[in-house]
Amino acid sequence: MHTIDHIFEPNRLLLVWTSATEGVPRNRRVIGELVRNENTYSFRYLKDTPDYHAAVNEGFISFPAFTINGSDAFDNALAPFMSRMPPRKRQDFSKYLAQYGLPSNFDGSDFSLLGYTGARLASDRFELCPDLSSAVAPIDIVLDVSGTEYNKIEHKISEEMRVDFVPEPDNLYDQNAIAVMTVHGRIGYVSRALSQGFGQLLSHSKVSGTILSVGETDERVKILVLASFK
Repeated sequence: MHTIDHIFEPNRLLLVWTSATEGVPRNRRVIGELVRNENTYSFRYLKDTPDYHAAVNEGFISFPAFTINGSDAFDNALAPFMSRMPPRKRQDFSKYLAQYGLPSNFDGSDFSLLGYTGARLASDRFELCPDLSSAVAPIDIVLDVSGTEYNKIEHKISEEMRVDFVPEPDNLYDQNAIAVMTVHGRIGYVSRALSQGFGQLLSHSKVSGTILSVGETDERVKILVLASFK
C-alpha cells in the first residue's frame, strides 16, 4: 500500500466551508485562514475576498469558535481546531489516521495533521486545507477529490489505481482547475482551495498519483488520492 514518505509542514491553513443549498451545486469556499508563526497561531476571516462574499450569499454565518463581529484576528486559535480531532493518545488513533491515508507512525506536527485530515466533522461543513504556495518537493499530499458526484464513470475505481493531474486553464469556473484522471476518464478535481499551489508544484516537479481509498457517503463517492511530488 502506498503511504506518505515526505510530510508537508505548512505555515498557513485555509478554512473552507462547503455550501449545501438544495438544487445548487456544492461549492467549496475559502472563508478564513489559520496562520502559524513559530509557536503562535492566529485566525482571521478573509472578509475582503470573493469567496467569502459568495459564501455569505450561499448561507455561511460563521465558524462556531470565532464570532464574525469579534476581533479581526483571533490569537491562541489552534485549540478550537485541534478539538475537532481525537487526541493522539487514544488507542484507536491509528484508525483515525487510516481514514485519511496516513500511516500509524505519522510524526508530523499537530498543524500539519490538521492539514492532512482537514479536521472535518460529520456535523458541519468546515474543513482545513494547507496553503501549498510555499511547498517545495519532495512532499506527499493527500487529496479528497472534489466533484466526484458530477464525474461518474462506468468502470470500477479501486485502490492502488494510478491517477494523473491535468490542468484545465480554459475551465469556465476556475482557471486554476486541475482534473484528476484515471485510464477510464476524469473522476473529479483537486479542491479549489489547493489548486493554485498544486499547479505551481506541477510546473516545477514530477508527480505520481495513486488512489488510496474509495468509499461512499450519503452525498457522493469519497475518493482519497496520494500525490507524491519529487
